[in-house]
Amino acid sequence: MWARCGDVADVELSGRTGASGMMLDQLIAGLDIRVVRGDARRARVSDLTEDSRTVLPGSMFVARKGLASDGRRFVGEACVLGASVILSDDASLATPPGVVLCVCENVAQMAAQVAERFYGAPSSSLVLIGVTGTNGKTTVAYVAHRILNRCGVRCGLIGTVLVDDGRETAPAAMTTPPAIELSRTLATMVESGCRACVMEVSSHALAQGRVDGLKFDAAVFTNLTQDHGDYHESKEDYLQAKRRLFELLPAGGVGIVNADDAASAQFRADRLVRCSSRPGADWWVEVCSQSLAGMELSLVGGDEKVRCTTGMFGAYNAMNVLQAYVAARTAVDVLADERAMNRLGSAVLGLKAPPGRLERISGPGDDVTVFVDYAHTPDALKNVLSALRSVSSGGRICVVFGCGGDRDRSKRAEMGRVAGTLADRVIVTSDNPRHETPGAIVSEILGGLSPQARAQAEVHVQRKTAIECAIVQALPGDIVLIAGKGHERVQIVPDGCGGVMELPFDDAVEAAAALRTRREQEASRT
Repeated sequence: MWARCGDVADVELSGRTGASGMMLDQLIAGLDIRVVRGDARRARVSDLTEDSRTVLPGSMFVARKGLASDGRRFVGEACVLGASVILSDDASLATPPGVVLCVCENVAQMAAQVAERFYGAPSSSLVLIGVTGTNGKTTVAYVAHRILNRCGVRCGLIGTVLVDDGRETAPAAMTTPPAIELSRTLATMVESGCRACVMEVSSHALAQGRVDGLKFDAAVFTNLTQDHGDYHESKEDYLQAKRRLFELLPAGGVGIVNADDAASAQFRADRLVRCSSRPGADWWVEVCSQSLAGMELSLVGGDEKVRCTTGMFGAYNAMNVLQAYVAARTAVDVLADERAMNRLGSAVLGLKAPPGRLERISGPGDDVTVFVDYAHTPDALKNVLSALRSVSSGGRICVVFGCGGDRDRSKRAEMGRVAGTLADRVIVTSDNPRHETPGAIVSEILGGLSPQARAQAEVHVQRKTAIECAIVQALPGDIVLIAGKGHERVQIVPDGCGGVMELPFDDAVEAAAALRTRREQEASRT
């Protein structure tokens, strides 16, 4: 039996507790955490961390086994730096006198609960919308965040590309940060006057319990396709991880699903909103017109019809915009903000895609059109290439792509098949090879192409060379898609010593340089 410390009802959760610290007995009251060494009533916690290098005097150090390292190995270092409390699943850990050792069965889950309590339950002070799914999370979250801020609802954002904590906007380190960082960021949003937050929630984060301490008001499911086979044991395991977000919804919570995806039938919510590209759903989207410059949409829900314009194009982006609008509308409804509700119609005019999502690099003076996109799954690559084909004026479509190392190998051949089927010119290159040999990854990709497509495919393992060849050698009117890395600004490669290193690399920068070279060559011929 796990002993409980105190009664959760006695804990004051309002305000940012982390600013001045909190007594340990209050911090763990009512949670499945037991004290095996030390006195919880005399220990004050002034900070939380999972990184022993950031321990400060009075910190609670969360010592758990992760994917890359085991935090339990660094308990001694944490204690030397001044940790007052250790939270782990190992009751045998050695700690010096005065340091309290707390033990629980599920450290990740309890750390999420502790973090949310330590920072004053900030998710309860925000309308929190979580977005999950294989593809589309970034665009849905980014666009919903944009709509809400345009409506006058100060909204934070946690996503793959950016984090907006209400105080500043900065590049993101990962899709869904660790639990402690999440609650800390949400607390900053509350302090900065945010009333809502839209966040991407990855399957890894859901499986690891990183968001178990948060209170979501709404959840969005975009789609379920092939990805993360290196982490999840099966597609059912992957689906269950995604469903976990909807299971975290409270009574009356809103679930927004892409009804065109068969997996949407597996998601439940007290208030389920079905989105579709066809009439008959709760909300549906009609593409009125589209071109390389963007599209005009009609968003229809019951008697409500909203005109939307965006620089994005493609059927998948139409669904992304629809779900983003419904999510933003749900947040406004929860806030009961009539003024913001009246502004929704104007807030969806001129919507832009997030960085690295069908981001156009070429300008009006270029005779080729170049896009950078994050598509790194078979379905995402298929969607982007199909979208480009639907707006092409007849020129060839060239795709430059690779596959990440130390990741789901099963999608490599399938991505090759998609590229060989939908593109006119295929250039296979390196993505983030990590510990793997780039040439071996390329060979697996080529294995998915038909004999004819393989014979015509080009291989340039150096990504810089691949991008330059694609653009410089393109014919006037061609469309060049550089896929896989999107917004990323580094390439992760083997370091030659058994590890990896990060090298500066930005597809957009390299594409812009290749376009300059093309212009210079054209100018020299005239």
